[in-house]
Amino acid sequence: MFRALLIAICILGMHAAQAADVKLDGDFVGPGIYSPTTGCKKLEAIEKGDAAPNIATYPLKLTREGTRGWEGGCDFTAIRKVKPDTFEADMRCSEGADNFDETITFRRLDANRIEVSSGGEALVYERCKALKGN
Repeated sequence: MFRALLIAICILGMHAAQAADVKLDGDFVGPGIYSPTTGCKKLEAIEKGDAAPNIATYPLKLTREGTRGWEGGCDFTAIRKVKPDTFEADMRCSEGADNFDETITFRRLDANRIEVSSGGEALVYERCKALKGN
């Protein structure tokens, strides 16, 4: 009996670990890469080979997968539509060796811009239209 219970606990643990690896699709973001205004120019320079990616040249990015920067990023773990064009997302983030959870609000301003806010601070990301595949 104890052995069967132990096996059941191990199986449940494996399923929970697999579920933690599943990434949500932030389809409200839409296709392409978004970055703050100066970030698009930095990404273009990296793509063309005019700049090497490093902490000074690599900007913040937003895609359907989440947010990314040079030292880390955030993946969607839950997404809620709170009103038209506004979504609240629970995100699992990392910065260097630190991992933490954060709730971030995304508000679509128009077809090419999304306001991202957390902790009273907001930043507008625009679609980087000049990048390949964007």
